[in-house]
Amino acid sequence: MEQQSLIHGFVARGDVILAEYSEGSKERLASKSDTHKKYSINDNGFTFGVVALESTEREIPTVFLERVKEDFNKRYGGGKAVAAVANSLNKDFGPKLKEHMKYCVDHPEEISKLAKVKAQVLEVQVAIEGNIGQLTNRGENISILVGKADDLRRQAQTYDKVAKKISWKMWIQNMKIKLIVLVIIIALILIIVLSVCHGFKC
Repeated sequence: MEQQSLIHGFVARGDVILAEYSEGSKERLASKSDTHKKYSINDNGFTFGVVALESTEREIPTVFLERVKEDFNKRYGGGKAVAAVANSLNKDFGPKLKEHMKYCVDHPEEISKLAKVKAQVLEVQVAIEGNIGQLTNRGENISILVGKADDLRRQAQTYDKVAKKISWKMWIQNMKIKLIVLVIIIALILIIVLSVCHGFKC
C-alpha cells in the first residue's frame, strides 16, 4: 500500500464503537502507532474518526470524515443509530467505511480540489458574515446616511421647483422689456412719420 493512506476508520456514539474498518491487520495499526495521526469530527452525539499515516496529506482524512458523516446521517438519521449496540452497524456500514477510504486514497488530486473549493466557500461565508456583522454594528450610521440622502433628495426637488419659478419670472420680465422696447420703437416710427407728413402737409 502507498504511503499516503488511511489505516482505520470508525463511527462511535460516546465510547461505543458502532462500526469500524481497518486496512490491514490490527497488529499493523498497533505496531506503527508512533507513525500514525488521528482525525475526528463530532456531529449530533456521534464521533467520526480515522487513523492515517503521518505522511498523509490533511485533506484526505478531512474529506473522508465529511463523506462518512454525510453517508451515515443519510442512512441512520431516523434514529436507528441512537439505540444501536457496539459493532451492531459493522456489517452494514463497515463496507461503506472501506469504500470511502478507498475512494479518498485512490483520488488524492480530486480530494485536494474538493478541499480547496470547500475552503474557498468557507472563506466567502466568513467574509459575508463579517460584512453582515459590520452592517449590523453600523445600523445607526446607515440610518443617518439614509436620512441625509432623503433630505438631499427633498432639497433637490425644492430647488428644482424654485429654479423653475425663477426661470418663469425672468422669462415674463424679459418679454415685458421686449414689449416696452417694441412700443417705443413703434412710437418713434409714428412720430417720425407724422413729422414728415406734417412737413409735407400730408
